[in-house]
Amino acid sequence: LRPYVPGDDVRDIDWKATARSGHVLIKRFVSEMHHKILVVADTGRNMTALAPSGEFKRDVAAHVIGAMGLITLGRSDEIGMVFGDARGCVDIRLRRGESHLEYMLHRFHQQTTSRPAASDISVQLDWVASHYRRHHLVVVVSDEPDVRERLRSVLPRLTARHDVMWAMVADLPAVGSTDDEHEGRDVSSGRFVLSAAAVGAGVVAAYHRAEDERRQRLSEFMIERGVPHTTIAGSAGIRTGLTAMTEVLARAG
Repeated sequence: LRPYVPGDDVRDIDWKATARSGHVLIKRFVSEMHHKILVVADTGRNMTALAPSGEFKRDVAAHVIGAMGLITLGRSDEIGMVFGDARGCVDIRLRRGESHLEYMLHRFHQQTTSRPAASDISVQLDWVASHYRRHHLVVVVSDEPDVRERLRSVLPRLTARHDVMWAMVADLPAVGSTDDEHEGRDVSSGRFVLSAAAVGAGVVAAYHRAEDERRQRLSEFMIERGVPHTTIAGSAGIRTGLTAMTEVLARAG
């Protein structure tokens, strides 16, 4: 409510409030825009690996999803989720409320801890591109994907209809310093990874160069397709990462 000034539409006068106050008051209307937010999450074996923080990647991913859900609660936005692995997808339709968010997180945890298959986020992206026709804000939560032909094909279909952001949970490096004598295990194949001490300084240096180049190619791929993205090393970096992504999206929009 605010005082009436000449030129205001008399149809906006709140007569009851005017009678109570003794002054002519009009109603001001504010358009509320409720967003439709769709989380697209990887629940495959890649999420059972460790992040650089030492946390399971599935736990960091769950915290990212939870953070997005908390944002929606204060705005009464609708949120849903499509998740899965190379075998297919589970589709949780959009709803509002804290109990719905808790249900989503429970299903995500259940899926990532019950013998997941190989990860392939392209399967989930293809499902969304084929089944979600109306505009959504799509937030992808996965590991750092390989830029393969299927991803190159599906991402333009997705960005043509939706606003897309991508939160990537980083991997703990397969090899560290040459003093590290601990062997690792590839969660995708089950094979052991030799320790840095075993392979030597030359192999370790080549590995880190290859990882830097891979991340640079991935970032360039996302930028070329107009997808704001962030790489999150652990739960402590979620707020910074999400803030950076949303600021890029806001500038683009």
